[in-house]
Amino acid sequence: MKKVFALLLIIPAILCCKKNNSTNGGDENLEGEAYAAAATWVKDGSSVLVTNPNVEKFLTEVTYPDKNWSETRIYDYYGGFNGKKYDKDGNEDPIYGEVVKSPKSDKPEEFSIRWAKNMDAGELTFHMEEGDWKFDKTLIKGTCYINITNLVPNTHYTYTVTGEDGKLVRRGDFYTTGHLHQVFFQKGCRNGRDLGGWETVDGKMVKYRMVYRGGRMQAETVSAKTGKAEILAEGIRAQLDLRGTSDVLSAPVFEELAFCAPVIESGGKTMLVDNAPKTKQCFEFIVNCLRENKPVYFHCSLGRDRTGTLAALLLGVLGVREGDISKEYELTYFAPRGYSIALSEDYTTFQNNRTKWIYSDVAPYFWGLSTDGTFAKGVENYLLNVAKVSQKDIDDFRSMMLIDKK
Repeated sequence: MKKVFALLLIIPAILCCKKNNSTNGGDENLEGEAYAAAATWVKDGSSVLVTNPNVEKFLTEVTYPDKNWSETRIYDYYGGFNGKKYDKDGNEDPIYGEVVKSPKSDKPEEFSIRWAKNMDAGELTFHMEEGDWKFDKTLIKGTCYINITNLVPNTHYTYTVTGEDGKLVRRGDFYTTGHLHQVFFQKGCRNGRDLGGWETVDGKMVKYRMVYRGGRMQAETVSAKTGKAEILAEGIRAQLDLRGTSDVLSAPVFEELAFCAPVIESGGKTMLVDNAPKTKQCFEFIVNCLRENKPVYFHCSLGRDRTGTLAALLLGVLGVREGDISKEYELTYFAPRGYSIALSEDYTTFQNNRTKWIYSDVAPYFWGLSTDGTFAKGVENYLLNVAKVSQKDIDDFRSMMLIDKK
């Protein structure tokens, strides 16, 4: 499948900067007022962390055991609603700090690629590629930077900027690091992330840009112009709405997306057992979309419970270690209020950790179905014997989703 790179492209106002026709070099001229609206500069040959630092810290430092949900470490980290106070740098400060009201840790890092302004070059073409992926964007005359985000971790990107006559204005490359491919679409599609990047117990890795999970994706959260462009640029071509009758969509947010909405009222074991035919419908929709090269974004309202149940199933059948799946489940903690905590609930701290709620309901259920001591077998037995999914669909899903670890 052809890779598609997700860029949030912000064309800046044309401001003055010192003219420099060099294609590489002249970096001393790439700062100042002309770049006031630019994000953090990613310099040529550099390596940048694209996962939000708060999330990366949690993923790097925490290892959970399988089959043991007696404790959680999620509250040790900045972001979410744990009742603690922090200073402006995210350090805990119980005396002078403030309670986090609008965490941004569910949003990926943003960077700028810069070049010296060259009015003689006319309209510009920005081109970026990685492997067999290619991306082109036309920029207005006088543009001297572009902001990019939604970057995939552990990847090498190259880029060029050329003028109307094809003359090279700038070329460069950079590397990315991180544990998680986070995504954010304007104007407010939150709690979004790729299921790719997780390692399996047999040494494979889940592919990036195949299946995504997140909060609601609808007209109120993604704009018809910018949000749509960002979603399509990411490569998403299918939408699976897991919500119930009160808020489920009757059609995809954009007509370009394949669509499925089985109408599911709640997550957890209820979703898996009482609604097994609908869980089957979800799995088969994802598999069929991937066969047609249509990456899928699935969501409920907040991206917590129904979404968390399906994510555990998908990662489980792929062979991701159950302790790691519980870490993936807890990442909703880094989303803002209204996602990590529903506004209608009367508690003020994040409750959906691995020790309670949906995860501690789903994980033991899958373990109880295992016939060989592995979590993957338990999920497979559920799909085969309860949801009545075919072995071919399971095998095809694994084949399409797993690659050798780099």
